[in-house]
Amino acid sequence: MIEFLALPIFGAAGYALCRRALAASAWRAGMLEPCGSVLAEPVYGRDPTGYGTLKGRYAGLPVEIRLIPEALAFRRLPQLWLSVSVHHSTGRSEILDVLRRVAGVEFYAPGSDHLARYPVPPGWPDETLVRGSRGANGLLHYVDAPIAKILAEPRVKEVLLTPRGVRIVTQLCQGERGAYLLLRENRFPVPYVGPELLQPLLAQATNLAQHLIDQGAAHEPDDARARTAA
Repeated sequence: MIEFLALPIFGAAGYALCRRALAASAWRAGMLEPCGSVLAEPVYGRDPTGYGTLKGRYAGLPVEIRLIPEALAFRRLPQLWLSVSVHHSTGRSEILDVLRRVAGVEFYAPGSDHLARYPVPPGWPDETLVRGSRGANGLLHYVDAPIAKILAEPRVKEVLLTPRGVRIVTQLCQGERGAYLLLRENRFPVPYVGPELLQPLLAQATNLAQHLIDQGAAHEPDDARARTAA
């Protein structure tokens, strides 16, 4: 008799859990939907973590927005990072990676095997780690001022410059303490990413990329510019 009574209870509980999982999946996939109006030619996607992605053009440059969940640091609440990338050649061959508050679990950052450590420029936050490829001194000097303005926002975690483009990673939010401590679940108290949050990051990333592109064009040989124009 008890077994017959338990079956409906277990079934109802399983159904509730399934609906909860589906709702959470839909929420993750749709967090960037309000931002489509900010971009030209917006294209929505979904990465392997289940969070939505968004690609398009901003200020004439191709951009990509991603959400990066991270729960690897011991004794720290899970983090949800907002990543804004500009996918356009910078005209520079060097790599420069600027990280704040390094915890050693920044899996999204480039590996340090091929990057040297550089002194932190005056005026940058003290907890900053600056790494770069060989000969990146000139690049660091050129982007000193614009990156200093970006780092003035405490939530900024990373500014990455590569030959293929620019990326800024900033903290969107921390996970809910109760859900993580009791259930080890990554619940983030942000229903969606709004355009008012995304646009300043897009402007910073595209401005920095254009800063590098303009320098590359200014130093391009005359015959190379002629071939490009043709």
